Amino acid sequence: MIRSSRSVSLFACMLFVFLTVSISAPAAADGARMLRYPTIHNDFVVFSYAGDLWRAPSKGGHAWRLTSHQGVELTPKISPDGQWVAYSAQYTGTRQVYVIPAAGGQPKQLTFYNDVGVMPPRGGFDYWIQGWSPDGKIMVRMNRTPWGRRPGRYFMVDPAGGLEEPLPIPVGGSASLSPSGTQLAYTYFDREFRTWKRHMGGRNQDIWTFDLEAMESKRLTDWQGSDNFPMWHGDTIYFTSDRDHTLNLFAYDTTTGDARKVTDFNEYDVLWPSLGPDAIVFMNGGWLYRLDLATEETTQLSITVGDELPATLSRWIDASENIADADLSPDGKRAVFEARGDLYSVPAKNGATRNLTNTQGVRESSPAWSPDGAWIAYYSDASGEMELLVRSHDGQGEPRQLTQGNTVWLYPARWSPDSKKLAFANSSNGLDILDVASGSVTSVDEGRRGHLDTYR
Repeated sequence: MIRSSRSVSLFACMLFVFLTVSISAPAAADGARMLRYPTIHNDFVVFSYAGDLWRAPSKGGHAWRLTSHQGVELTPKISPDGQWVAYSAQYTGTRQVYVIPAAGGQPKQLTFYNDVGVMPPRGGFDYWIQGWSPDGKIMVRMNRTPWGRRPGRYFMVDPAGGLEEPLPIPVGGSASLSPSGTQLAYTYFDREFRTWKRHMGGRNQDIWTFDLEAMESKRLTDWQGSDNFPMWHGDTIYFTSDRDHTLNLFAYDTTTGDARKVTDFNEYDVLWPSLGPDAIVFMNGGWLYRLDLATEETTQLSITVGDELPATLSRWIDASENIADADLSPDGKRAVFEARGDLYSVPAKNGATRNLTNTQGVRESSPAWSPDGAWIAYYSDASGEMELLVRSHDGQGEPRQLTQGNTVWLYPARWSPDSKKLAFANSSNGLDILDVASGSVTSVDEGRRGHLDTYR
């Protein structure tokens, strides 16, 4: 949204400026990052990267692409015999289930359900592939319930053809069939496509089992936070839990009912784990890791992606469609806009549009023009955290960072009438005043309700 006490709507049309963009390829030292939704089978892994599916050795190495369609491919799962990969894709305008040979080849569409109008809100992820049954069918969570678009239920899809068959469970999230295929480990709720963290509210997740023959369910965990992604291996159900604040892998013994911690990450969550015959692969910090089931030792996979990376080519972009915030100069002759992570000074009538920041991989946000017209205050995450900076209104010279070591979300800053101080609030309900010349910060007030410490 555009933030200003004065109208800046007329300036928006002035930002029909085209930008050259150049993004560096991932560093090769630790391999590529943002490798998502991995799945593993003995000596190879398949994952999603830049909207396509890729295959790489399970101990790391060079990856090659399995799919190249403009549609997005998601949640792949390798068949028990290692010959096929089931996945969901948007090839025809709706998301459907497909299979492709694990070595690459022609995809085959397996579902033809017209899901327009029943997709989850904000483009959620219908047709979430959960895995394969021992007899070679694909278990898929589909958003088809009579009471809403958000919940989903499980269906079995036969690669040989025919209509998908629902399982006798009304709703569910992440799930895994037992080795015999007669039981299911699952969660009632799913939040994996949302950005919620440390949730302890009504959609907290627990691990349950359901006996498909006896038609009985059993609750295995009761942690008030998140227990999700169950993976059934022998007498053990591996799952992720944030009971130690960060999502890590745990192991539940189905014979004794005991649970133990398996991994010990403390910076990034264990995300999207997937079970293979002898290992679990998962995402952590954008990298892939392999957990050997025999030793439970974890190894980071260094995977290189050889691609032309078309999105990183220099190109012209109309930034006027991506305006997020704005402010007017005191004389009303220019406006400063936040768009595509950079800040731009735009003239009301004649003059040049200036990119004031021109950074790649850094987001600048919430610009505020000082009353004397000399400075623009804004936030930048160049340091890895959200910090307050100030720079010359014409973009000349280097910016000056005013805050250090911030750990909370900061709300848009406001200048004092004399352009000497900045006031800003934060997500801990605090209100601070900063002296621009010295950089000293004074805490003026703090709300007593809804403080973050309440939820820690």
